[in-house]
Amino acid sequence: MTTTWERLRRPLAVVVVIAGAFLLPFLLTTQQQSLATRALIFGMAAASLDLAYGQAGLYSLGNAALFGVGGYTVGILMVRNGIESFWILIAAAIVGAALASAVFGLIALRARGLYFILVTLALGQMVANIAQQWSFLKTSYSESVTGIYLPALGLGEKWTNGTFYQFVLVIAVLMMFVIRRIVTSPLGSAIRGTRENEVRMAVLGYNVWRYRLTALVLSGTLTGVAGALFAFQAGLIAPTNLGVAASGLLVLMVIIGGSGTRYGAFIGGIIVTLLTYYASQWNEQRAPLIIGVIFVVTALLNRYRGRLAEAVRGMRHREVSDAAA
Repeated sequence: MTTTWERLRRPLAVVVVIAGAFLLPFLLTTQQQSLATRALIFGMAAASLDLAYGQAGLYSLGNAALFGVGGYTVGILMVRNGIESFWILIAAAIVGAALASAVFGLIALRARGLYFILVTLALGQMVANIAQQWSFLKTSYSESVTGIYLPALGLGEKWTNGTFYQFVLVIAVLMMFVIRRIVTSPLGSAIRGTRENEVRMAVLGYNVWRYRLTALVLSGTLTGVAGALFAFQAGLIAPTNLGVAASGLLVLMVIIGGSGTRYGAFIGGIIVTLLTYYASQWNEQRAPLIIGVIFVVTALLNRYRGRLAEAVRGMRHREVSDAAA
């Protein structure tokens, strides 16, 4: 009986959390519903980045560009071509992000370590510059693609902020399920193996380069899906959503949540989105400074987390010893 309960406890807890999140719009204002939707979207983007960052050890600073590829794809198809079907738009975003991820991977994987980071940074900034300079990627005499609206599912839906939040929540659950299946599959184990010991994996007959490219493509494709949802929700997509600052924010989300953990990056994306919003509400001019301080503190804690964990365990051990005495 106890064994059955322990086996079912975690799935039941997940179901309760999802059900509570699905009913959340009934407790929120319209503005809060929009904020919750955006938090879910960036949670998905951070979880997608963690496939490359946490699982494969590929510290990419170009995923915001792939986020933008998904957004620009649906934006251009909707605004310039009048395509409203969600299924066509999301399929195009997936294909576009997958192709862009493959190109990024083919170029960036020629470098390693710090040079890999710099190459992904340069590629991401190049895409942002293209979006800023190319007139085809601008509408309504602005620097961005505007006029994007919520797509049609073909199910007779009536969109509100609350119903779109629930729709994004369903996609987030499906995406986290897909990511979980990838991570726990033999493919995921091989990807982690390339992170842990490249030489050993090569000796065992694994094509390390191919597995790393697969991790980058999977990560970038799912990030593109998040970018498409962002474009629908925001009503626009701009070069600022693709640049270095946006990529750094995604990395911050992964680090705060805990890279390589089950749901850490997703939760980190939600936390950073909420922090960014409320910091801007409190003091818009100092919001970047606040986020920067959080990034530095998180990076330091991440670097010394082993020592901190040992210190905490030592304190607990002393408390137990004192209690026993």
